[in-house]
Amino acid sequence: MSAPRTLTFFGGAATSTGSMILLEAAGARVLLDAGLFQGNVALSDAKNRALPLDPRKVDAILLSQAGLTYSGRTPQLVRHGFTGPIYGTPATRDTAAILLAEAALEIANEEEPLYLMGDVIETQRQFVGQPRHRPLHLRRNLVFEFAGAGHTLGSTSIELRTGEGGSHRIIYSGCIGRPGSILLPDPEVMPGEVDTLILGSPFAHEHHPMFADAQQRLAQVIRDTVARGGQIIVPASALGPVQELIRTIQALWRRDQIPEIPIWIDSPTDVCLPTMMRLHPDSIANAERAYGNDGGPFDGALLHYVRTDADRTALESRPGPAIIVAPNESGDAGRSAHHLLRCLGSTKHTVIFLAPNEEDSVGRLLQEGADEVSILGQKVTRHAAIETMTAYSGHADGEEMRTWLRGLVGPIKRAFVVHGDDLAVAMMVTILREEGVRDVIVPREGESFPF
Repeated sequence: MSAPRTLTFFGGAATSTGSMILLEAAGARVLLDAGLFQGNVALSDAKNRALPLDPRKVDAILLSQAGLTYSGRTPQLVRHGFTGPIYGTPATRDTAAILLAEAALEIANEEEPLYLMGDVIETQRQFVGQPRHRPLHLRRNLVFEFAGAGHTLGSTSIELRTGEGGSHRIIYSGCIGRPGSILLPDPEVMPGEVDTLILGSPFAHEHHPMFADAQQRLAQVIRDTVARGGQIIVPASALGPVQELIRTIQALWRRDQIPEIPIWIDSPTDVCLPTMMRLHPDSIANAERAYGNDGGPFDGALLHYVRTDADRTALESRPGPAIIVAPNESGDAGRSAHHLLRCLGSTKHTVIFLAPNEEDSVGRLLQEGADEVSILGQKVTRHAAIETMTAYSGHADGEEMRTWLRGLVGPIKRAFVVHGDDLAVAMMVTILREEGVRDVIVPREGESFPF
């Protein structure tokens, strides 16, 4: 008699962060992602400290991408006894190495950090760069394969087959990217019958503007802010979807649609995405351009990097317009929180969020029109302009998700909807049912399901 097969949802369930799903099949215990909860500092910190399983009993981790909400918990699991392999594409492996190190630097001064730099280094030793479209057996009757998701550098959907002859097919995708990116290939589909689909849906309720329309709005926001003598704060990781925004700003300047304005990348390390892309040309839209001299996606114009504490001090006191990109995305902590503290109180400045933020986070409150927020324990009255530009989020909207679903051909026997707030999840459920999926489940944190 074969062992029972189950899926248990520890994160990304009824929330858009903390991605972590335990798959038990073929005698193996495998985590699909191991991400941090982010957003409201007190709530997310409490969740992150409560390990929901024994890391010593996990055999492997499969990462769909390098973002901290997908990979950020791996050093914590290693710290508490996980010794198995961590699989991701080579680009995910290298990007995660930077992001996890940055996270360790950010939390190093906390009274009880979740993990230390030594844990990050040990985590890097356990990483295995697994190319896309190269199946790998974890057990005799459990095999997985990566396919490009088009969301961030190296991001993937994960196909798993388990049972005799791979009789049960699972597809997991935490984030599907937008087609038409100037940097990344369009999301891939894996056509065929799907027994279990696990699908992230953070933007299923959105309808993104066309890139051309988004460019016009971005140009207007920049011109208005420059006219006020202000700065534009973009809470985002420098190794994530923000690069689409940066390339658009450079293109607008070269077409004389905006004035020259410096773009500062303020992150704990100064490794830049263009360098990472050149290391992984197979993960970008036009690999040949990685080694050309015509700029394009690798244009260095307007870019500046904060490399020392002196640079950071000078940036915070510099006069005149600038665009500042700084983590974290919600503005609750990290470098973005410091810039928000500095700029929110003035009508000169603008804050651009690339995505709707987690409920109760600083970013979400600002997006909902709050006149006052608390950042790092300080109350701040908001006078700065707030913009949300989802076209540059790197996430597919509802109709783009529908197109990807139709590419699967199907049929899809059962679907789990994860990674989204209530509105996004409800819309994704509607889309799935409209596309003929009859068994659609919205799991709650800690729920287990046989398959």
